[in-house]
Amino acid sequence: APRSMRPYALYVLIAGALTLALTTCSSSALRAAGEPQGVAFALAHCFFLSTFFGRLSAHVSPTPALTLQMLAGVLVENIPGTREAIGEAITTDASALVRKFALGCILARAGLAMDAASAWANRAKVAKLSCVGMIEMTTVAGLFIALFSLDAATSFAGGFLMAGISLAVVIPPVAEFQRRGLGVEQGVPALIISASSFDGIIAIVGFGICSGIVAAGGGSGATAMAWKVPTQIVVGGVGGPALAKALVRANILSSSTKPSTGVLDASLVLSTVMVILYSATHLEVSGGGALMAIAFCASLALEWTNHGCSDALRDASIALTTLWSDFTAPLLFVIIGATLDLHSSSFWNVAPKALAIIVVGGAARAAGVFAATHGNETMSIRDRTFIAFAWTPKATIQAALAGVIYDQAVTAYGADSKQADDGTVLLQTALLSILLTAPLGAWCIAYFAPKLLTQKQAGAI
Repeated sequence: APRSMRPYALYVLIAGALTLALTTCSSSALRAAGEPQGVAFALAHCFFLSTFFGRLSAHVSPTPALTLQMLAGVLVENIPGTREAIGEAITTDASALVRKFALGCILARAGLAMDAASAWANRAKVAKLSCVGMIEMTTVAGLFIALFSLDAATSFAGGFLMAGISLAVVIPPVAEFQRRGLGVEQGVPALIISASSFDGIIAIVGFGICSGIVAAGGGSGATAMAWKVPTQIVVGGVGGPALAKALVRANILSSSTKPSTGVLDASLVLSTVMVILYSATHLEVSGGGALMAIAFCASLALEWTNHGCSDALRDASIALTTLWSDFTAPLLFVIIGATLDLHSSSFWNVAPKALAIIVVGGAARAAGVFAATHGNETMSIRDRTFIAFAWTPKATIQAALAGVIYDQAVTAYGADSKQADDGTVLLQTALLSILLTAPLGAWCIAYFAPKLLTQKQAGAI
């Protein structure tokens, strides 16, 4: 077979083998799961379709693969036949499991990729640019209150949800521009890469705190949850680094005295992150759990770097990136796309207002970028404009967190409750933001970088 067709043949064989095994097994429950309208059947075929659509993105560059993967999910949910056999078979529990696992991958990769030394060297610039998301967050929260009459906690959860930019869309091309010397002398790529990680941390932790307040309900429950916020921040910020030091010094992870393989380190890191996230969910401190998870990974990266284990950091990062790009991302985006029901009247009622929120929130973020970079003597207006374009895409954080408020509401109050309707508003707004801003942002980054950024002069240091 041609080399380009081998991945597809492999996926077909795997999907066929799984389907055959499940449909012929002795357990009736497993057999039902492997048949059409079964959850295993749905997940296997969603993964295959998502992978296939993702491969097609190479023919419409620079459109990110995640956009086509999400479109595959939209088609699965809205085409008759596939809707009944696949789309409606994806259970809430299965979707929540995939999203939680994806969040763990996002936090682990972001933490290990964080360059603490570079961020500290440019701490003032990074801090100002990282806080740009807060401008978008407050703007979006106000619009949720004004346009949808959502309560404050849900609105601010929506604000944090919409404020996180997509590292998967932004970082790869910007890192490539840095390698090619575009904007390097002005420090544009380095600033974007450093600040992007912190922007994502603020969005995820802020959303976790607000979603916990929403889950607690009104009155004394919300008040008690609000009082937990300082504790979550302190425990998360201190517990993560302490755990990283303990695992390295106990030789559970790679250390200077006991090197290990990248796959084993990545597995242990991801397992630790997932234990933290599930424990935090059980204790109703999701924000603190997210902070502890990313603090753990960032501290681990620093421990490895300081103790001469850079190879362990590199190998673990490569293993996690492979897991994300080849498995987690395709499954996440096709499943989140499958939640977009174009036959629902509620979608068309939400869509116009959601578009207004996306546009106004994006304008607020752009204005924040210009304000945060004002007075930067090394950057021209062209550099600052590029940063505004580069911070347009939404995708990974929105896909991982969009359904959290809705799932909480359905569990606590039922699918027909007002709380579930509020969660649907956040979910549909986040989905539209992914479909619109991910490809638009990728196109803007690719098109404007050569036009706005200055090429490093040959021989310059």
